[in-house]
Amino acid sequence: MGLARRHLAGVLALVVAGCASASMAPPTVDVSGKWRGTWAFENAAVGGGDVQMDLKQVGPDASGNLTVSGPTSSRPTYVEGTVSGSSLILKGTYLSGTLAVNGDEMKGVVSGIMPANVILRRQK
Repeated sequence: MGLARRHLAGVLALVVAGCASASMAPPTVDVSGKWRGTWAFENAAVGGGDVQMDLKQVGPDASGNLTVSGPTSSRPTYVEGTVSGSSLILKGTYLSGTLAVNGDEMKGVVSGIMPANVILRRQK
């Protein structure tokens, strides 16, 4: 029984350590507002288009509507994300990715149908 307890303690220590390293940094940016920009599949020959996001941020949680135009046009889609440091981490069933926020610009790679490079600017 002593060996089993030691193994359990070891496993719990690893789980706790894993959770601690996966913690998010406090937000250093606010992504609230209207964002407009462009997207292009990493293989540019496949296509690209325009993207719009209207976001609201409360603490580290961000959410809002996303609209994409181009070969994969869509109606507005609800998106959620977490702001960690100066990054917006998008999470969802059909969309994920990380966008680096620098002032009124946000850019990064978002995966939906295929990975796409996205550049957005906050509208004033």
